[in-house]
Amino acid sequence: MTLVAVIATFTAMAQGRMDMCINEVMVQNGSCADQNGKCQAWVELFNASYGTNAIEKMFITTFKQDYIQDYFKKMESKSNKKRNVLLEELRDQYPDKVYEIPRGDVDTKIKPRTHVVFYADGDTTAGTLHLSFTLTPASDNYIALYDVNGDLVDEVIVPANLQAGQSFARKSEGLPSDMHKGGNHSFDAAQWEMRDGTTIAKAITPGKFNVRPVNENIEKFKNEDPSGILLTIMSMGVVFLALLLLYILFKLFGKAFTASEKKEDDEPATAAPVAEPAAQAGDSDEAIAALCMALYQHLNAHDEESGVLTFDHSHEAHSAWGSKGNLLLHMPERHDNH
Repeated sequence: MTLVAVIATFTAMAQGRMDMCINEVMVQNGSCADQNGKCQAWVELFNASYGTNAIEKMFITTFKQDYIQDYFKKMESKSNKKRNVLLEELRDQYPDKVYEIPRGDVDTKIKPRTHVVFYADGDTTAGTLHLSFTLTPASDNYIALYDVNGDLVDEVIVPANLQAGQSFARKSEGLPSDMHKGGNHSFDAAQWEMRDGTTIAKAITPGKFNVRPVNENIEKFKNEDPSGILLTIMSMGVVFLALLLLYILFKLFGKAFTASEKKEDDEPATAAPVAEPAAQAGDSDEAIAALCMALYQHLNAHDEESGVLTFDHSHEAHSAWGSKGNLLLHMPERHDNH
């Protein structure tokens, strides 16, 4: 049970910021406008985990991975600064290429399996969801997402042939099984496709989250098991398996307890030590005298009493215990010759 709890803890810890991904990018927004009436480029992030993720203090940048890694190696050899400090220094040097997601905004807490959109308009005064850099049409655009400790979380290279109103999106809508294939964080163009840009019309509203209306796993299970028989068998199987495991555990504990009790009963009882007979005292004069004195003290311990009570009726009816005069302290008599 302890091992299962530890494994579950590690599994829960694994679902964190590394489950955040860049899900869709539009370089030329030709179909939708923001609250200011401007058509802007945007970058959509997706929380692929089943827990809320706070993305504050994460970094979105257009610097390529090689540049960031070389910068880390160069600066770490000169100083002992941590990578989050180095990223902050890089942000200060190149505000048009590095954006740090600010702390304390409710929009930075991404709910499970939901999207959030950042506008690449270069105007950070417009709010938390506005990046400090812009995207360039008709050109390859590299975008990377870094954790606060400097680890690369995700990256994408948006192709130059992306037309106005089109978006570059993941085919799998950010499913964890398709993210970072092969255990690395390199960009895989085969996992991406061009779209017409209308699939996330709700998500591009500034400051709003878009809960996915369809869960692919549920829909797939629904298609493969329309009658629900498989689901019923699985549910009952899990219940009976849990009961079976409990039965086995109780059986094992019972056998172990019974074996320990039987072992204690089978152990031979330790014989009580036999007292050795006391050495007989010699018939010395001192011993005979001690015995005689003991017998004398025993036989003459008390005086013989007659056992008769005598009552004297010559005095008054009340006893001395009830006489207050007898209870007081008598003063000694005064003699003239003293």
